[in-house]
Amino acid sequence: MNTISEFELMLENVLNTLRKGGYTIHLVSYPEDRRSIDIVAKKEKDVVLIKVALDAEKIGNLEVEDLRKSSIAYSASSMIVAKTYKGRELEEDVVYVRGNINVVSPELLEKYIVRKEKPLIYNVKGIYVLKLDPQKFCERRTELNLSRGELAEALGLTRKALYLYEKGETMVSLNTALHLAEFLGEDIFKEIDPLKDKINEEDFSMIHSERECLDKELSSIISRYNYIGVRFKRTPVDIALKGEKTTFSIVRQGDDSSSPRKIDDAEEIANLTESLLIVLKEKTGLKELEKLIKKLE
Repeated sequence: MNTISEFELMLENVLNTLRKGGYTIHLVSYPEDRRSIDIVAKKEKDVVLIKVALDAEKIGNLEVEDLRKSSIAYSASSMIVAKTYKGRELEEDVVYVRGNINVVSPELLEKYIVRKEKPLIYNVKGIYVLKLDPQKFCERRTELNLSRGELAEALGLTRKALYLYEKGETMVSLNTALHLAEFLGEDIFKEIDPLKDKINEEDFSMIHSERECLDKELSSIISRYNYIGVRFKRTPVDIALKGEKTTFSIVRQGDDSSSPRKIDDAEEIANLTESLLIVLKEKTGLKELEKLIKKLE
């Protein structure tokens, strides 16, 4: 089986899993090469942006960055579905991480979406880690009638490490997790929800450009109305403006921006994310955009 047909088979597998889970889906086709989003899926109010790849390492940094920023701009979950990462087959019970985005196998996706099963283990930079449930950890210590010091001694841990575990401020290695599970039980670990990937809003990339007057004027509008602007490079939408009440998906006309495929994909993204699609043809479009923002304020 060649690479193209293998990818297409995998993509169809992911689409079928989402359909079984009751998602409305749109398959993104623009740009044709090295796009950041392959699938936009929606179920009720939850939106998921998915990149599909045979090997997660082969996805370019620009695509990963766009996927991450898109997730923030549209208050959506983001995910990479792949068969391998750095040439090694993904384990179906492990969530891998690349660029603050969860990477899962098609098998894990099917378990999570269709069978409602959640994994416990992360793989971060090659290290297997688990997250403790602070409440259950404390409850188990209380049930055993042990002080922090006594439990730390029994587990061969420092008091500081135990304190951090009880506060949920650190993750534990797989070896430590196995030791803790023997003493306190497996239910002290938190299940992973692959679609609840949290990304700090500090990661927003503000729009700054000294090259085009259009960008300067757009930046001025953003500042005046307290919007956050995010620029994309591998996504049908060129710019997203996120406000307190409204998010705008902006496509700029010119070069290949007038491609019907690009406009169609941008429109579907806007529909599924419940944002407003704006096609900026020239500077007059900015005036119309500002009027619309004023109207919605």
